[in-house]
Amino acid sequence: MRIASRLLFFLCLLLGLTWSCTQAVTIGSDFLDDQKSDLLFADTFNLTFNTEKTDSVITYSENVSYQLITYLLGNLQDPIFGHSTSEIYCQPELPVQAIDLKGSKLDSVVLQLRYDTLGLYGDLNSPVTIEVYRLGKTPDNKSNYYSNVRFDTSPDSLIGSITFVPHPKDSITVINGEDTIKSAPHIRIPLDTARFRNLLTQDSLVFTRQDSFQNYFHGLYIKMTGANNTMLGINLLNSLSGLVFYYDVPVEENHIFKMVFTSGRVNCTHMEHDYTGSPVEAALGPEPESNYWYIQGMTGVRSKMKLEGLDQLPKAVINQAVLEFYATFPDGDNEGFYPPCPFVVTQDQTDTTLNYDNDVRVALAVAQGNHFSAVYDLLFGGKLGPRNAGPPVVYKYEMKLTNRVKDIIEGNKENIIYFNPFSKSDFPDRAVLFGPNDPIYAPRLRVYYTVL
Repeated sequence: MRIASRLLFFLCLLLGLTWSCTQAVTIGSDFLDDQKSDLLFADTFNLTFNTEKTDSVITYSENVSYQLITYLLGNLQDPIFGHSTSEIYCQPELPVQAIDLKGSKLDSVVLQLRYDTLGLYGDLNSPVTIEVYRLGKTPDNKSNYYSNVRFDTSPDSLIGSITFVPHPKDSITVINGEDTIKSAPHIRIPLDTARFRNLLTQDSLVFTRQDSFQNYFHGLYIKMTGANNTMLGINLLNSLSGLVFYYDVPVEENHIFKMVFTSGRVNCTHMEHDYTGSPVEAALGPEPESNYWYIQGMTGVRSKMKLEGLDQLPKAVINQAVLEFYATFPDGDNEGFYPPCPFVVTQDQTDTTLNYDNDVRVALAVAQGNHFSAVYDLLFGGKLGPRNAGPPVVYKYEMKLTNRVKDIIEGNKENIIYFNPFSKSDFPDRAVLFGPNDPIYAPRLRVYYTVL
């Protein structure tokens, strides 16, 4: 065995001992491929899958670990998953006192939204329209908000719109007076300056205190219209995003003041899914799936798996449990618009929500939260594999369920494992996965063990 392999083995063994202080854990890669030949394995388990709706996902919390990374904006008309929408609520914040704005002359007001390319999905070559409204009430930044939340707005609160073809990889050049500024790709939405003139006459406290400003200007509501198959990712907390005022003061022209979006204010999304008439709707019944099972980002469907046959294993040490399954594109699907989820995770049902399974949490802890890393891939996996052109076109997923299988055998966990895209609420990706009836690409669980 190579020195590097031996070091990796002892690292994984040490991690297993460390975690066992609080819970018995077997790291999913605590042995290497060249050791598997010495082990027994079983792979004839009966796997059943059920696809079900997701009620909602959290999109804002005072706890920043529950806040979004990508804010989705758009509409999708998916031939397999039906109709999906996502809209944004956000609260601009004063980064410093804005007393210069009081009594100034506005030239223009622009809402800047930095693209997040990880959230792009669907048709990116057709025109879309984005509309911006003022909120009628200030959301409470001490509360949790979920994807089914609605805040007060009215049609007459429209303050701006733009129709354009997205260019998420093209830089933007902005000219202000004699200054020319080249910026990273973003959307610039011109707002009606007449709707902001009243702001310039407010008491000085509105320009110097965040609570006073928030009481006057409650926030923004952003939605996409005029398109039915485009989803854009917005990096709202990026320094480029913000509400920008271009103004003049009596002694000088071409001033700029930018209000920003931060984790200290309520920024969230409202998401909806309508599966009417879609193949996914037909899969939402109580019977297990046979041909396909489904998972979807945003607040879309998830799937759960039940294992049968674990009780037939002899008394043994479970060394590793590996699940493999395959994504594909049924007739009528569009791979170019709807590529599969780049990462899939397993989850455990609690009283109120789904949490990452122990196999995922251990891998994330060791990988320092980086699910793109080779360490995370080694310890858990769940990464979309290379494209196999087929036919049919397939992508393979492989993940290690060692801890969960062990917990099920020992009676510590329920025999139900949930599957979702990684960071579900941040991304619109989805996957159609071959079910147990497929003669070639059916999901398979292989459990390696050592008989006691």
